[in-house]
Amino acid sequence: MQPVSRRVRTIYSVIASSNRLEILRILNTKGPLSYSELKTLAGFKSKKESGKFAYHLRKLVRQMLIALNRQERKYTVTSLGRLVLNVTRQIEEQSVVESGKLYVRTSRQTMEEFNSDKILQSLVREAGMPVELAQRITSETEARLYKFQTIYLTAPLIREMVNALLVEHGLEEYRHKLTRLGLPIYDISELVNNTGFGDGDVGVVLSKTANAVFSEYLMLSQLPRDVTDAHLAGEIHITNGGSWGLMPDTVFFDLEALRSNGINLKGKLSAIPKIDPPTKLDEALSILVTLTALLSKEVSSEISLENFTSYLAEYAQEKTKHELKETVRRAFLLIPSITSGGPGSPIISLQVGKDSSSSKFDEALIKRVLEATFAAYEDYVKSVPEPTISLVFTDDSDIDPKLKGMLASAIYSGGKIAISNQLNSTIAYSGLRRDRGKRFPADNVKVLHSLSINLPRLSYESNRDETYFRAKLSMAIQTSVSALHTRKKIISNLSRKNLLPALINGTMMVEEEYVPLIVNLTGLNEAIAKLVGERATMPEKRSLLEKILETAAKSAAEQSMKLNENVFVAVLQGDSGERFASMDLEKYGRLSTSILSGKSEYSQTPIVTHSEISKIDYLRNLHKSYESLTGGSVIEIEIPTGGSIEMLSEIIVKTQKAIGFYHLWYKMVVCRACGEKFPEGTLKCDSCKSTSMKRYSTV
Repeated sequence: MQPVSRRVRTIYSVIASSNRLEILRILNTKGPLSYSELKTLAGFKSKKESGKFAYHLRKLVRQMLIALNRQERKYTVTSLGRLVLNVTRQIEEQSVVESGKLYVRTSRQTMEEFNSDKILQSLVREAGMPVELAQRITSETEARLYKFQTIYLTAPLIREMVNALLVEHGLEEYRHKLTRLGLPIYDISELVNNTGFGDGDVGVVLSKTANAVFSEYLMLSQLPRDVTDAHLAGEIHITNGGSWGLMPDTVFFDLEALRSNGINLKGKLSAIPKIDPPTKLDEALSILVTLTALLSKEVSSEISLENFTSYLAEYAQEKTKHELKETVRRAFLLIPSITSGGPGSPIISLQVGKDSSSSKFDEALIKRVLEATFAAYEDYVKSVPEPTISLVFTDDSDIDPKLKGMLASAIYSGGKIAISNQLNSTIAYSGLRRDRGKRFPADNVKVLHSLSINLPRLSYESNRDETYFRAKLSMAIQTSVSALHTRKKIISNLSRKNLLPALINGTMMVEEEYVPLIVNLTGLNEAIAKLVGERATMPEKRSLLEKILETAAKSAAEQSMKLNENVFVAVLQGDSGERFASMDLEKYGRLSTSILSGKSEYSQTPIVTHSEISKIDYLRNLHKSYESLTGGSVIEIEIPTGGSIEMLSEIIVKTQKAIGFYHLWYKMVVCRACGEKFPEGTLKCDSCKSTSMKRYSTV
């Protein structure tokens, strides 16, 4: 027993020195360290202190509390050293309890004695509470905290206690300002596990975590209370909540500005050198890649690049079709690698075909550029599981047979291609419309649009009264425009602080004055079915549809005048349909809703089935009904499973002149293991034999 007691006394005498205890703690926290690294971190920085540090180190080594790895020349803490540290920590914590004092583990990862003045300061500074009221809340919080039988408190626990008291006293407005943003430990663990075994990497985990925090911040701090309540109740839906209050959704950028001016950024991005206008094809595509990389950090949904065909044609005169294709293909492969940052990363849509500048080039050159572009795009689509680049092809006449075949082939391979015959408008892949002329005279325009109205909810609450429904729709438009107006001011303020440098600096500047605010309508079909009944005739349904769109457009115009804004209405695809349907099913039950049997979401963009494609009058009437939507719309043409390239070509011929803007909706599956794509219904990959398949479509 005597030798053991002497050994214990020796160890206690060694750790009695605060310097030696600190060395142990550093090694336990930092891991293996070299002599010089450990000396610096322990605070022995001067040469005069080298002898003192060596003395302390020898004491720890002799008692086997730390060990030297002679091969790596690094010191590590031993298991005995860790045991000593654990005992020391327990002694410290017990002494805190015995002292009767309260200690707080702060967010800075330090232990500090509890000080109620900090609660008072937070209530006054963060929540804007009057001092007298803050003092009363602080005193009550302090009294409750001293009743706890705990070793130490934490900063989040104290904040939760304060917030609970604020709720008890009916001081909800102050609680909102004091709420701590973040995710519970369980949610983060689930996020890591589900992402790891699903589709994503650590970047996706970080992105989703940040989105969750900023989504809470948006609801609690940035939006007016009535807007937040409307979103939480399912009356409206805000998409991309994590970025909604930070950046615009979509940007239209004219590549003619890039060709004329290059890239010249100032301010925060001065580390990126000025890039002169390109003089050859390789330079033109290289600068295009740089542009998309910069904009993708400041745009959440879509970057629509205008005049892509004429931009290439300027540098393609001496290039063969093969040289053109290979150069464009390399750019297509490079863009996603530097713009993809997890969920919420914008898609890149390229405007190809006839544009405002293509008429100055020879038709043979334009055709060669288009053929090379389509061939490069199909190669790109085949090489990635899910493409993030899309094409918007515009032509107001009969499409060249070869180009039509190449379009069909690219879509059949999984390409996302929209087709338009609207030469007077630039339309993003999503369907957002940017008309040329007085509305948007600026070259580069950003758009705020990720807000949708739950039309079926309005119809349920209107008791089949069409007039009452339209009145409620006008009120919903007013709330939605108010939200977007607030959002515009928030983003303009961020721009002034230079937090969106690519959008406001140099030759890439996007005009603030012409930012359109666009309200999306969700569930038109279900709302109409509820108002007029399932057995109503097509003319009756179409008549009500046009009345609803007319009311929405008129209300938007009134808000435009009132707020001096550009406000428009659209019917676009998004994630609102599923959320609205889920909330309404829970609130009303399936029998009281108009959700179609077997469906789990409300309709959004109109869908044309394969059997309806031959009905030209029907297609023209459908186009006419939605043409009044100045904010934008898109019609989805559904391709049946097993459809061929020839079938796709025939559909393009039939719809090209009847519908102004549409997607070809081709459903597929993609192998999670190797990324190969197959027709819908395929259960096993032909390439790698994996049975892990994921649904995928070209919409």
